[in-house]
Parts: sequence; C-alpha cells; structure tokens
Amino acid sequence: MTLDGPILCVDAGGTRCRGRLVAVDGAVLAEAAGGPCNPTTDPDRAAASLRGLWADCAQAAGRDAAAAAQVTLALGGAGLSVASARTALIAALPPFAGVLAMSDGYAALIGAAGGAPAGLIIAGTGVAAHRLFADGTSIERDGWGWIGGDRGSGAWLGQRALRHALAAADGIVPGDALTDAVGAALRLLAPEPRGWIPLLGPDRLGALAPLVLAAAGEGVASARAIRDRGVAHLAALARALELADTEPLFLAGGLAAALRPLLAERLGRSVAAPARDALEGCRLVAIGAAPAERVRQEARP
Repeated sequence: MTLDGPILCVDAGGTRCRGRLVAVDGAVLAEAAGGPCNPTTDPDRAAASLRGLWADCAQAAGRDAAAAAQVTLALGGAGLSVASARTALIAALPPFAGVLAMSDGYAALIGAAGGAPAGLIIAGTGVAAHRLFADGTSIERDGWGWIGGDRGSGAWLGQRALRHALAAADGIVPGDALTDAVGAALRLLAPEPRGWIPLLGPDRLGALAPLVLAAAGEGVASARAIRDRGVAHLAALARALELADTEPLFLAGGLAAALRPLLAERLGRSVAAPARDALEGCRLVAIGAAPAERVRQEARP
C-alpha cells in the first residue's frame, strides 16, 4: 500500500481506545482517546468509538473529519481476528484511503520489539499472547474472549472477585476487605447484588481488577489467591509461546506494571516493558517497516 497522507494509528481495546494521527515519518499530528472498542462484544459501540476518535484527532490536527479518504487507518483491535466482526466494523467507518487491520496484541508486539522476533503477552481487560517468528509469521495464544478464555485478564480477575463477593453474601465464605471493596463499587450500579449481574460485561468486570490488586498488596488472602492464580495463567501462556532463550518476552496492557515482576519471578526469566507502544506498532506495519499480521495455520478449535 502506497501512503500519500497521514496515518491514523488506533489501539482499540475492550475498555478504551487510543488514537494517534501521525505523518509517515512518525511525527505526531494529534492524539485522542475514546471508549470501549471490541466489535465482537458490542459492534455498534465499537464503531461509534472509532468514529469519535477520528473526529477528535481530525479536530486536534486542524483537519476536516469528512476528509477521511486522505488518511490511512492502521487499526490494532480486540476482536479483529473474527473476520465477520472485522468486516462489519470497517464497513461502519468513514471511507479511509485504506485500512490495515490487525489484532491489538500483534500491534503491541510489533511496537514492543520494533518488528524483531519476540513474544508478548498483553494483559488488560482481556488477554492474548503473540510470538513473531523470523519469517514474519506469528502465532496467537488465548484471545478467546472473556467467556471462553482471557485467563489472568482484568475481566478474569474481576469475575473471580465478584464470585468471591457473592459467595460471601451467601455465607459460604467470610467477608473481607475485597468483598467490601467489590460491594461498594457495584452498589454504584445497582443497590442489590441480584441487580449487578445483568449490568456486568468484560469492561465492567475489568474495572474491578484494581480492587483485587490493591487488596492483594494489602495482604488480603482471597485477593492474593486470585492474583496469584492469574499470574499462573499468564506464566502458562508464556510457556506456550515456546520462545528461544535469546528471544525477549514483553508484558503490556493495563495489568502489566503490577504483574510484570510476579510473572518474571514465576518464569525465572526477564519480562521486559515494551520499548514502544501498539500505536507505533500500527505505524511500523502501515509503512512496511514490520510485517503485516500473518498468523500461522494451526490445528486449533
């Protein structure tokens, strides 16, 4: 793809999306943030978030939002590995000059290592792990979504915290500081526990994860058990990448800062912070400095 204008780089996740309008050389023209953007969870909201993100970037850069045809969209997003969701989302967007779509984890992997072979786990509302091989192909592990996978994610931690709080409400386990924190947060949504469940999806469950991490840091046993089980899931995911000892492993996402030292200790190897972010990964793919996502064909369900 020949680029004749700027690139709108987007990192779209289940809780929020970020956009950066850049020149081909990487000069930043504008930045903006938006709401949740996972087309497999809520396609209409995902499209609205991206349209709003483009409008905000265009305004900040002094451009006409109606002139999307002069801009290339490089989109790294949760849920884009589902072809039908990806097609429907792109159809609902303004007519950009071109669209390069990839998973959010792959965009983060390219940003983390600058397009060099490496492994990355992205742990935010959801979880996915990626490995880039020297031949430009990649593999993905997990990324199944909050119902079937995302083990160790923010939504996973939040769901376990919710279950612990409801077990305490039933008198099955004793209440503690974690149940108090979860109850206080969810009573802002509905006054009674039976009113919480219909209102909870992965983004709202993910918003409970900081409560788990804070309580674990304060020594609350239930929170530590949830956190440590989450780290064990991430460690198993890292091992499934089968990285060579010389290949770096990165951890990115909203949970990374809190979990990186725990994951490194469990794995017995270095786990690095990404050198650059997923937005830069989108730009590198768009300009051809890194390969487009080509997932190896594997016998997966």
